[in-house]
Amino acid sequence: MGEMGYVESTLAGGERIILRANFNWTYSFFPILWFSIGVAPIVMLAVIQFGSGVPLEELLVAWASAGVGFACGALILLFHVIHLWTTEIVVTTYRFVYKKGLISRDTKEVSLNKIEETTLQQTVWGRIFGYGKLVLRGTGVGVIELPNLDNPITVRKVIENAKADLRRSSYDERSGEAD
Repeated sequence: MGEMGYVESTLAGGERIILRANFNWTYSFFPILWFSIGVAPIVMLAVIQFGSGVPLEELLVAWASAGVGFACGALILLFHVIHLWTTEIVVTTYRFVYKKGLISRDTKEVSLNKIEETTLQQTVWGRIFGYGKLVLRGTGVGVIELPNLDNPITVRKVIENAKADLRRSSYDERSGEAD
C-alpha cells in the first residue's frame, strides 16, 4: 500500500472515510495544453533537423527558443501534477476536509454538523463533462470552494447523507436509544 495521507493520519476514534473526491479531467486540460504547445516546436525541429539533414548551426536559435518553450510548458505541468498529488478532498463520518500543499499545507476542515449550505454551480460544459464547482458554507470556516470537482452531485449527496447520519446518531445518543 502507499504512504498514509493527511486525512488518514488525523482520523479520530471511530471516524472513517466515506468518500474521496477528485478533480474532473477538465481541470488538467490547460496545463496539458501548455505542455503540448511547449513540446510541439521540439518535435518539429527534430523532424527538420534529423529528417532533412539541416546542420545544427542553422537551427541553434530555434532550438534555444524551443527549449525555453518546452521548459515553461513542463514547469506548468509539473506544478499542476504536484498540486493534484498533494490535494485531498475527503468526506468522513464526522467532517469534510480539503487539504492542499506539498511543503506548506493549507487545510480547510469543517464538522459536518457545521455545514450550513452546500451550493453546486454547474455550467453547460460542466453538465456535459460531469464536473462542477461545489461551494460549502459553514459556521466558523467561511466558504470552501472546490473547482472542477468530478461528479459534484454525488459529492453533495454523500455530504448530506453523512450529515443526516450524524444527526441521527446524535439524536439516538441523546434519547438513549441503541444504534
